[in-house]
Amino acid sequence: MMADLGDRKKAMEDQYFQDAERSIKLKSRMDRLLAQWIAGLIGRDDVAGYGAEITDARFKGGGDAGVLSKAISDLQAAGQNVSEQDVAAKMSEFLVEAAGQP
Repeated sequence: MMADLGDRKKAMEDQYFQDAERSIKLKSRMDRLLAQWIAGLIGRDDVAGYGAEITDARFKGGGDAGVLSKAISDLQAAGQNVSEQDVAAKMSEFLVEAAGQP
């Protein structure tokens, strides 16, 4: 009985970490797609470098809100008039696209 409970607890912990890892990978793919899109709009040639900045914003700035804030700031600084709603919609679109990637 106790072994069953221990096994179930271990299985639940394993599932939690697998889900967390999948979520991190999904957000990473979404961030890459978003970085490509924004880099094109603001004239950044180093898409990988910009992608790293987006990832940094995610971890330092509080997830999607940090990414959205950086994106808006960078777009405004480049003179691009893209609304917060448009960027948020693109993020959702890219999340769906990222979920379809292996």
